[in-house]
Amino acid sequence: MCSVTEAEGLAELGLWQDAWDVLEAIPAAERSAPAVLRVRLACCPPLGAWTLGTHVADLLRDGCEEDRQSAAEFYHAIARKWLSEGDHYAAKQAMKAAAEAWPKLRLMMLDGELSDLL
Repeated sequence: MCSVTEAEGLAELGLWQDAWDVLEAIPAAERSAPAVLRVRLACCPPLGAWTLGTHVADLLRDGCEEDRQSAAEFYHAIARKWLSEGDHYAAKQAMKAAAEAWPKLRLMMLDGELSDLL
């Protein structure tokens, strides 16, 4: 039986597609659990699943602190993508979403703790 713990372990090893496949094998009724969504969201940037990742981040952005942090990390990743493509407006909007999802991120930006942010 596939589990979110197995998927988390694979994701921690950088085996993104394997983690994704494990998540897909979880019963459909359990796939919308926040723990499953957090692992799926972590897999999205390395797999280039930006549209799905944005949808999942939007679902998690108002959850518990762990959910909000996961959403913020995704928004940060997509901001870097937009910036690399020259879309400064989209990058700014993504960073705004990141700061709204996880207010601690805003403080980290203001304190200069994230100098490599963008």
